[in-house]
Amino acid sequence: MTPELVTVGGLTVDNVIAADGTVALEQAGGNGAYSAVGGLMWTERVGLVSCAVSTYPRRTLDRLRTHGVDLGGVVWSDERLSTCHWFIYDTKGRRDESLSSPPEALAEAGLPTDKLTANEVARWRTMLMARHVPNEISYSSFRDRHPLKPAQVPEVWRNAKGVHLAPSQPDVMLAMLDHFGPGGAMFTADPGGHLSLRPLDEIAPILARLDAFLPSEVELRAMVPGAGLSDALAAIAGRSAGAVMVKLGPEGVLVWDRAGSRAIPVAAEPTRTLDPTGAGDSFCGGVLAGLVETGDPLIAARYGAISASRIVACFGADGALPADRAAARAALAKETAPCR
Repeated sequence: MTPELVTVGGLTVDNVIAADGTVALEQAGGNGAYSAVGGLMWTERVGLVSCAVSTYPRRTLDRLRTHGVDLGGVVWSDERLSTCHWFIYDTKGRRDESLSSPPEALAEAGLPTDKLTANEVARWRTMLMARHVPNEISYSSFRDRHPLKPAQVPEVWRNAKGVHLAPSQPDVMLAMLDHFGPGGAMFTADPGGHLSLRPLDEIAPILARLDAFLPSEVELRAMVPGAGLSDALAAIAGRSAGAVMVKLGPEGVLVWDRAGSRAIPVAAEPTRTLDPTGAGDSFCGGVLAGLVETGDPLIAARYGAISASRIVACFGADGALPADRAAARAALAKETAPCR
């Protein structure tokens, strides 16, 4: 059976420090899992192409499978990883994700493992910056050493209606575009640092084949340095036939309107934010579902905003499961599209 949507991305375990200092250790997530759950807000089954190490929580994989994520595209590794990236948020929603350690290192440093004060967060960040363990393997370095390949995709998935490419090396994205393209799939992609730190001319072959390109504000500014958001969106749109929109966290998203040569804002869905981790990825999964259903980028952005609102209200990729699709549809019906 072919899932309507497929997401291609990672399965990681992350340590989170929320803006209020709340600590959540060993949260099972990854851009592949979060984008799949974002798609599940709108459809009953989403295929996942990824690689799971032996230390990825089996409970999370079981919940993903039970609630609609088809793991037929996941390859399994016996490798064990002890180091997780730290996602440290500030009050403006910005995230530092450059630091890593095993989760138990926080307690070993004599710091609380439930909630930190601002001074304790600063102290912990300083300790992480000074930490150096040669040859330590993180989830991101593991994925770079074990790139995802079309050969792991079940043959029947080639006719999926939509495929989301989470941040990956360009050769991985191009291989997936070649693999799913003949089946007529719509493609969305999130650049991450893999694309946003490269010259536009270098990634043009990918941009030209996408139905939607979904950078964050930080990524968009890196791709078009010195430009305002509207001008940067216009520059990217000039190299892509598909939709282009920039994710602005709690400020929502800007969608480039080709006909009017302007950026149109789409508001974030109101919700109580517990953990922003995975918001952008789940937004991408929702956008993919919206584009497949409607073909309208503005309406698709609303799908994405609603998906993201479900993710940020809890910890972990499986926290929003089971998906309440009726509630998502009801939220969409309140405003099927922003004013143009």
